[in-house]
Amino acid sequence: MGQEIGLTPRHDTITFVISDEESGSGGVTAESRKRAELRNSLPVYDLHVTVFPVDSQPPSLTAGEVFSVEEGGVAPITASHLRASDVDTALDKLVVSLTYPPQFGYIENVLPSPGFEKSNTGISIASFSYRDIINGHVNYVQSRHQRVEPTADQFKLYVSDGQRTSAHVPFYIIIKPTNDEIPEFVAHNITVEEGEKKQLDLSILQVMDLDVPENKLQFSVLKAPKHGSIVSYSADRLNTKRREAPIADFTLQDLQNGMDVMYVHDDSENMEDSFILQLTDGRHQLDREVMVRVEPVNDEKPQLVRNNGLEVEPGETRLISSVVLLAQDADTFSTDVIYMIQSVPKQGVLQLKEAQDWVTLRVGSNCSQEGVNMNLLRYVHTGADDTKALDFFVFCLFDGKNQSPPQHFYISIKELEKGIISIFVKPVKVSRGDRVVLTTDVLLATDGSDKPEELLYVVTTPPSHGHIEYITHPGVAISTFSQLDVAANHVAYTHDNRGGSPREHFQFVVSNGQMSRNGSFEISVEMVDRILPSLTANRGLSVPQGTTVILGPESLALSDPDTPPEALTFALIQPPQYGKLLLNGVALTSGSNFTQKNIQGMEVTYKHDGGPSQIDRFGFTASDSSARGFLLDGRLQTAAVFFTIQIQPLDTRAPDVVKLLPLWKAEPLGDGRHGIFLSAHELKAQDSGSRDEQLMFCITRQPYFGYLENITTGGFVPQRFSQLELSKRTIVYVINPDKQSLSDSLEFQVSDTLGNTGPSHLLEFSWSSVELSLQTYFVCEEQGSVSLDIVRKGNLAESSYITVKVEEVTATAGRDYLPNPSSLIQFDPGVSQRSWQIQIIQDNLEEAEEIFEVLLTSPEGTVVGSNSKAQVTIRRSGSGTGGGCRPNHGQHAPVLGGKEIPSDFYPQHGSIQLEKLPLGTDSVIWSRGDSISRPSGDVTGNKVRVIGNPKVVAPSSVFHNGTDVVFTYHGIMQLQVEDDTSPSRKGRKANIHVVSRGVEQRAPAPKSKNREKTLKPEGRGSTKEPQVAAERSIPKPCTPELMGLLHLNQSTNQLLHCNGVSWKPWTPTDQMVSAQTCPRGWTFHGGRCYILIAENKVTWSEANRSCRERYKGTLSSVRSKVDMDWLWDFSGRKPFWIGLNDREGRGRWEWVGGEPLVYTNWRKTPPRRRTKGRKKCVLVWRRAKWQSRDCKSAQGRGFVCWLKPPSPVDRL
Repeated sequence: MGQEIGLTPRHDTITFVISDEESGSGGVTAESRKRAELRNSLPVYDLHVTVFPVDSQPPSLTAGEVFSVEEGGVAPITASHLRASDVDTALDKLVVSLTYPPQFGYIENVLPSPGFEKSNTGISIASFSYRDIINGHVNYVQSRHQRVEPTADQFKLYVSDGQRTSAHVPFYIIIKPTNDEIPEFVAHNITVEEGEKKQLDLSILQVMDLDVPENKLQFSVLKAPKHGSIVSYSADRLNTKRREAPIADFTLQDLQNGMDVMYVHDDSENMEDSFILQLTDGRHQLDREVMVRVEPVNDEKPQLVRNNGLEVEPGETRLISSVVLLAQDADTFSTDVIYMIQSVPKQGVLQLKEAQDWVTLRVGSNCSQEGVNMNLLRYVHTGADDTKALDFFVFCLFDGKNQSPPQHFYISIKELEKGIISIFVKPVKVSRGDRVVLTTDVLLATDGSDKPEELLYVVTTPPSHGHIEYITHPGVAISTFSQLDVAANHVAYTHDNRGGSPREHFQFVVSNGQMSRNGSFEISVEMVDRILPSLTANRGLSVPQGTTVILGPESLALSDPDTPPEALTFALIQPPQYGKLLLNGVALTSGSNFTQKNIQGMEVTYKHDGGPSQIDRFGFTASDSSARGFLLDGRLQTAAVFFTIQIQPLDTRAPDVVKLLPLWKAEPLGDGRHGIFLSAHELKAQDSGSRDEQLMFCITRQPYFGYLENITTGGFVPQRFSQLELSKRTIVYVINPDKQSLSDSLEFQVSDTLGNTGPSHLLEFSWSSVELSLQTYFVCEEQGSVSLDIVRKGNLAESSYITVKVEEVTATAGRDYLPNPSSLIQFDPGVSQRSWQIQIIQDNLEEAEEIFEVLLTSPEGTVVGSNSKAQVTIRRSGSGTGGGCRPNHGQHAPVLGGKEIPSDFYPQHGSIQLEKLPLGTDSVIWSRGDSISRPSGDVTGNKVRVIGNPKVVAPSSVFHNGTDVVFTYHGIMQLQVEDDTSPSRKGRKANIHVVSRGVEQRAPAPKSKNREKTLKPEGRGSTKEPQVAAERSIPKPCTPELMGLLHLNQSTNQLLHCNGVSWKPWTPTDQMVSAQTCPRGWTFHGGRCYILIAENKVTWSEANRSCRERYKGTLSSVRSKVDMDWLWDFSGRKPFWIGLNDREGRGRWEWVGGEPLVYTNWRKTPPRRRTKGRKKCVLVWRRAKWQSRDCKSAQGRGFVCWLKPPSPVDRL
């Protein structure tokens, strides 16, 4: 084993001579000396040896200096901390890998990724080059430090030279603690009695700091209390007393050591206070406000501030307000300052208003100052006009604890002057429906004269539920009477028995011819129940089986003119047998009650138990407050009455489809699309008991080629639509112009609200298309006219119309041609082709060719096909070859003579041999769906294409000779072979040998197994034979159900696929081949792999991060309208985020992946430049239009990510 030579080659030299003498075994003799001399005279040879280094030694890794980092910080890992060595490998080739990551941080490499300029700071890595260690690009980031205080960390790693690895080495990290944690500070509010103090201990000031070692926590009084102070108490050892001193700062350690910090109230009458404390740990500052609630102490006596007395006229009523009577207490609210009545007035009464009534106060009654402030206390003078001129009442003040001495409130009564009217009224009581006579004891007016007949009352506001009448004329309401009528007991008030209010009043004016005075008379109505309630409705209910129905007033009603609905009670005697009677969801049992108000409020329901019963009932009695029964058909009823409930069996029949006709009429939708409207004229369902909006058409199979859309909302119809929508013609089948189909269908079932679902039905769509038969027409001027054939395909059973429009190119209307005045062409039922002529004007001038175009527009009842435009070239006389003009109506005008050769026919002139590309053993491949089913063996993907033409040339025959595959092609053209088995097939060629066969003879080919059959080019008809043979070998016609299936035609060795309409030659497209390379769950389109995330609704920023980190892709970009249409269908026609943004605020929209912005689809115009932080990201909204939204706070939506298909190397 040789020694290690290092990294560079080493050189050595071997010097030798060549001699044929034999070495002797004896000592030194003369002969030996002679041989030595002879040897020295021989030539000497040098052999140079170069020893090249071989990587045979493993690298070594050792930890160096102690590595330390501050808590929450970043420190570089240098070569002094981590030493790697390898005697036979350069240090910059060594790679360091982690086997056990750090627990409280991560390793990062700040160098940008290859091809990028942005640093990778903040991205955790698991391996790095030792060269980055030497250059100082690798850091340890101490990331986990919030709410934890790590002091050390470690990770394990090893170094590799690509072939060998070192032993696993632990790397230890010392974490230096820092003041990084924000203290937690909770300050509770306090309650203190007036003039007292409250200790601020650790139960009120709760502090916690997670930093290790602990920091010094200091409190500062940032805002002092207004009605108190913060002080510290300390003991005086000599006087054994506690002294207090204001304090502005103290520490948590002081509180823990026993310092008493107190809040002291200043004994004022302020019941609220606050102060702000600030806590700091030397770096962070936290402010907390402490609210102080002061509990008042009743230590102040109530004081009478104002006692001005009152002056009233005889018979007058005056309010006693705070203007004349006011008491205050410094520590008591006005509601608690009480006037205790010790003596009442002699010539009148004191009254306090309670709710709507004035209640007379007696000795021992009381009234609060708040009642006086709210004008709830009044004095009513009731004495005669000859009484004393002074009245008073005695009271004392009381605040619940303190009482004042007795106080007098004086009331001066003015003397009654003649001519001045005084009114004396007292409330009267009357039973409901009764009459009360108004006497002078309750209604008296005087003016100091003895002429009561001159005092006239005029009723200005009559009573609401009664009237004033003369007792001699009952029932006749009056509005005027005199004081003499009152004195004679001729005036009465009669209640009408309809009112429910316990109080009545009327207002009046009294006049003596010189003066007048207003007054009000109050009447208290005793609510006596005189009339029995009547059962006005007992009609029963009709309830569907197993449902709940409201018991309304139209089914059960009780009425009583003198009882409100809440007092009309139903008593349940016998509950229903097959269901439950519910009051606000609670079941009623025997003996339970409910009211007429409950019925009017729709609170009573009947719930059937779902059984087979057909009739149910419940028994009840009814009464008012008198509990004497109720009237039924005018008779008193005290026994129970039954309420009948009819149970309707559930309708188990499914809705019937009464009209189902094929839909054919294609109509323009206004945006370039065409569709067929679904209406009730062609599709209609019926169900007894179900409305149109309740009949739902559930789609069990979507259309094959188009889709359904709600024309009013623009939304895709994924599952169901209603009969009401059909009646309004809001559902349309949108025709897909990219498909070749002229028919489609969907399957549906009809259901009602009870879940009854009918059988599956097939709704068919069959429409027609109209197009020109040719794209190019050549016409000679001397022909005089040219006829264009317009072909209708598809459904020919209905009439349709198309408009022909002529546009000038180089030809001029009126000078070179005359358009047909009839531009509207009608296709009658059964007609598939119409001709349309244009007159050609012959001017006998030698001119260049003139061109005009014929377009098909404005289809009615049909759609325009793929060939909607034809170009007509007018050739002048003598413009053709040989001096003549030859018209041609085909696609191309032949340049050479002879028969026209179809584009898909290739003469037989040679064969192409593909070597060492064996096919699989299976010859027939069936596939269905979006991917290709591969056979067990490798299938060659080689295709031969004409150079400069994308058309794939199918071989006329394929021959297997055991090792090679021979494809036979016919024609004279330049070919190249392309490998379609990978998405990167461009530029990849297969080795081919072209074998010349000379000129083919028409004689039959020799019979040999190794010879291929030849095709004779017998004109146009002969080219049809392979297609005819292919059609004969197809086992089934191509239908939408077989869409996507592949079939190998055994007679022509041609692979066909079904597109839902017809069998077409199949070639593996980029999409088919590359779709196999997309990851599972991704969809291929346009050279990219896409994935839709619809269930996770996130903001744009979250969608961008999720695409990058979770799906390793990029938020989708849109390169063209084709891409946009595909993405809109791919998203299910639901809004989704795309990668367009202007997050930098530079007023320039750009894609996340850096692609050029070549296509936009804004809803209106590109958004204006907005302020920072506003709408900077793009959402695809309704009808695939773009809108700008906020990147971080907009409503969550789905999103689409894309990535490039992995290459074959990546897949390996």
